[in-house]
Amino acid sequence: MLKLRDGKLHIFLRPSCRHYFYRFYFNGKYITRTTKTDKLALAKSVGETAFDDHRLQNFTSSGKRKLTWNDAVTSVLQSFGTDSSKTSRIRDYNVKFSVMRDFFQGIPIPEIKERKLEEYVHWRKTIFKPAHANYHGLWGKASAHPNNKTIARDFDAIRKVLKYALRENVITTLPAFPTLSIKPTAKGWFELKEWRHIQNTARAWIRESKSDKLKCKRSYTYDYLLFLIHTGMRVDECLCVKYEDVKPDDDDKNTCFITVRGGKLSYRMKPTQVIGLVGAVSSVRRRRSANLDHKPTDLIFPWNPRAHVEELLKLAGVLYDERGVKRTAKSCRHSFIMWRLRNGVSVFTLAKNCRTSVKMVEAHYGSYLSAELAKDELRMMKHKKKRTEKEEE
Repeated sequence: MLKLRDGKLHIFLRPSCRHYFYRFYFNGKYITRTTKTDKLALAKSVGETAFDDHRLQNFTSSGKRKLTWNDAVTSVLQSFGTDSSKTSRIRDYNVKFSVMRDFFQGIPIPEIKERKLEEYVHWRKTIFKPAHANYHGLWGKASAHPNNKTIARDFDAIRKVLKYALRENVITTLPAFPTLSIKPTAKGWFELKEWRHIQNTARAWIRESKSDKLKCKRSYTYDYLLFLIHTGMRVDECLCVKYEDVKPDDDDKNTCFITVRGGKLSYRMKPTQVIGLVGAVSSVRRRRSANLDHKPTDLIFPWNPRAHVEELLKLAGVLYDERGVKRTAKSCRHSFIMWRLRNGVSVFTLAKNCRTSVKMVEAHYGSYLSAELAKDELRMMKHKKKRTEKEEE
């Protein structure tokens, strides 16, 4: 073994291999590469060039190590602290960063400019493949590749890292991010008769369970859907609700008030109360009965029964709507909003209860309800036109 650069660079041969290798230590691990040559002099040159390039990219002229992508990511995750209300947010960022690591970890942070971000968009959409099949479909299908909305969420995570680098004076300005066009679309929802069919199917599904453990999981899944569709909450918000957050309505035993603290938007939205209708009240009551030793600070729904929800919807024959849009637990929130809009509930009142904006409600659901909700006014216009024609005659 030949040692160079004050012993930090090693040139060596491996058994049964005719090419030389170089090796040096960085960031808690050895970086080992082949020189692709059996000539010692050339191997020394290749190793020294690689070592010097690495030092230039990752160290300052004074010998201080530069901020790496992994260091910045670790600091960003630590900045979230140990607040339990941010658990889902930390989990989501961990997923995002695990994807980005394959692209960004070898790139110095100062080199992340708009051009590099455009390359990331191309890589994310066409090249990157996860280690296992995506839950919503296998890679290779058009629907399985990330859309612009997913890429926009990736940009939020990248922006967090770059803002940390800006605070540490590693960069002087944030780069311009590529513009992404995101078209608001209403996801699949359930018609009222479909929801009643799901309820009947779920009751039979629970009764036919072959074991007590399976019966508990199916009952949990049904209560989970019932809670979502009678509160209009987001899935990530529902998974953060504790028993102490549910307060009964003294004037109506069929409703309750739920304090929403967690979820992906907790970092920019204050805790607010939403109303829980009769289904939510019965759902929480059954969860209390199923967990008699629960504490006030325990989560009502501590885990996401994603696979069981799909199983139930598939069994009921409502996994896809008439437009071919796949339904998930998120469809319960969309159903809650659609049903109230159809019944004439004020868009402002509905938006406040569902922790969103009037603009978002109108953008996602207005196009589907504009004619339906305005049918009386449209009829008046028709009748007025007829009267006008008669008066002119």
